Amino acid sequence: MKKFIFEISRINSLIHSLNSFGLSVVYTVGHIIIAWICATLIFNADFLMASADATIEPIINGFWFYLLHKYAHNKLKPGSLAVIYTIGHFLIATTWSFMILGFELQYAALDAVIEPLLNGFWFYFLMHFWSNQEVSEVK
Repeated sequence: MKKFIFEISRINSLIHSLNSFGLSVVYTVGHIIIAWICATLIFNADFLMASADATIEPIINGFWFYLLHKYAHNKLKPGSLAVIYTIGHFLIATTWSFMILGFELQYAALDAVIEPLLNGFWFYFLMHFWSNQEVSEVK
């Protein structure tokens, strides 16, 4: 149990040590994993299509994450940032899946709901740890 708590503490320290760019890279890697799983399950996409979806769309959302974190992390709370991010993610995911990749609208809509929600939680998780560490160091 002590080792698990130590590892969580190390992850928390690592997350806090990152700037906007580093945090957006960590976020994007997690987003790629989530997007690949969603594309495989929702679209029943083959490996290459799921990989393309899971690489390109998260990179676009990684830029969205960077912009929000760079310009709004000190103006809004993590929960507010997560909501704004997730709404933008819905728009990006729908456009990407339906208009660019050509998946049927009902699957694009399903993916545009499930995947951004999962990534919204991932975003909140990172922002929560980043913000809490910052607050505790100030005290």
